[in-house]
Amino acid sequence: MRFIDLYTAKGTFSVGDGVKLVAQIEAKTAVSVSIHLKIYHLTHLIDTLSHSLSVQKGKQDIPLEWAAPLSVSRGYGVTAELQDLSGTVMDTISTAFDILSNWTAFPRYGFLTDFAPQRTDVDNTLDALVRFHINGLQFYDWQYRHDSLLPPESDYIDPLGRALSLDTVRQFIAAAHERGMATMPYLAVYAASVEFWQAHPEWALYDADGQSITFEDFLGLMDPSPGSPWIAHLQNECRQVLAQLPFDGLHVDQYGDPKEGFNVAGVPVDIPTAFAAFIHRLKEAHSQAAVVFNAVGNWPIEALATSQQDFVYIEIWPPDVYYRDVRRIVADARAMSGGKPVVIALYLPANQVTNVRLADALIFSLGGSRIELGEQAQLLADPYFPKHQTLSPDLKGTLRRYYDFVVRYGELLGPTAELLEKYEVIAPPGVWTVVRSCPGWLVVSLINMSGLDNPRWDEEQLAPMMLTAVSIQLNVPHAIHQAWWASPDLAELNLAPLPWTVGNETVSIILPKLEQWAIIAFALETMETYSDD
Repeated sequence: MRFIDLYTAKGTFSVGDGVKLVAQIEAKTAVSVSIHLKIYHLTHLIDTLSHSLSVQKGKQDIPLEWAAPLSVSRGYGVTAELQDLSGTVMDTISTAFDILSNWTAFPRYGFLTDFAPQRTDVDNTLDALVRFHINGLQFYDWQYRHDSLLPPESDYIDPLGRALSLDTVRQFIAAAHERGMATMPYLAVYAASVEFWQAHPEWALYDADGQSITFEDFLGLMDPSPGSPWIAHLQNECRQVLAQLPFDGLHVDQYGDPKEGFNVAGVPVDIPTAFAAFIHRLKEAHSQAAVVFNAVGNWPIEALATSQQDFVYIEIWPPDVYYRDVRRIVADARAMSGGKPVVIALYLPANQVTNVRLADALIFSLGGSRIELGEQAQLLADPYFPKHQTLSPDLKGTLRRYYDFVVRYGELLGPTAELLEKYEVIAPPGVWTVVRSCPGWLVVSLINMSGLDNPRWDEEQLAPMMLTAVSIQLNVPHAIHQAWWASPDLAELNLAPLPWTVGNETVSIILPKLEQWAIIAFALETMETYSDD
């Protein structure tokens, strides 16, 4: 008798929801057993539940439910024990879940790319993503044309010759909503089919020499100026999409270039201002819809970070090829946006396991997240999303733990915790530190870059050497009630107590070991104790 899996029924639960989980078990014979659930919030065991049941030989799914406290938005950990009638523990497994007022408070963004007619694996596709707590989905290249988003008939051919179906799109939207996942249709702010572009030369975007601008020879670029005929047309297209399909918002793209342009009369177009104005018009027209706009190559981040979009989405490209660039980009975006969530698109191949782990550890530590999982839990490895790659079992297991970890400790690691970039921590060479704070807590993330000399994300990195007895010193502004540590690189994700010493206003602590990523969480005495009621 053993657990095969334990996962939540939704990527995110809403306030007031009953929390539903599924335990998958395998039995060699028919037998009576019990499943004991322990629900944790941070370091507190807040509830226990017991379910007695008779199971048949073979594999089966056991639905479980917990009535969460009302009006509480935060992350939780779950440990399940499988016991026989004598109380002997036969197996243990864990997962996590969170309760959010809105998915954009802590977006874990995934993607879909295949909307073929009569697709039969819609439920299986989304069930694979639920296990990673994905709570938002970008519907990439679902549209009929860039200038005509909805197709004339249910089945249609996209600009690259793929057979698609609006019925499949609708099935995915409905199945995503059942699983607590928001749905975001892709569109490009200034792209049009060649036919539309050629038919409307007065709507097009031109370079300094008066030449019209194309993208990869199958799209023409249009003038995105506020009030331009193209923008009026695109706003109407968005309005029709949201009226006819129950999408939850709009995901807007651009191509990073051109960074300047002119209208047909030769008047310069302020492209960053035009992008921000388009976001404003969308939010004005669709106040309940989420809107996000891609800052390609981190441009124009100043305009986009301060816009009305719901979270900041950044696609990182050369020359920002170092992990230090990733750190700077996420930290700056959070600062410029007033602490909004940040989602990073960083295309890494599935065989570069260390690169993926380092990117996720760093971005999650900073309060961001990364769009990386979609379509049957495949890895996003290319800017053309259908070129996704298969995860190895080891990397899939690692990412399961990483997502469990950040969801469980969302208050400590998620977007609401303040990022303290100037906070000095003394750590061994090669150990990067990120300091966060939230009411009652100071949290230090430790990311093992030892042996990696100014590592690049665009070059394959070898796994750093595991460190033991890692000595850390820092100043803590308040008296410490307790110190804890945890790591997603361990099988056990619970926060474990750590001893500490104080001398000359400096706190010293020794972390038992550091593989890739770990946190030290200081519970502070001077802060009011939170309630788990």
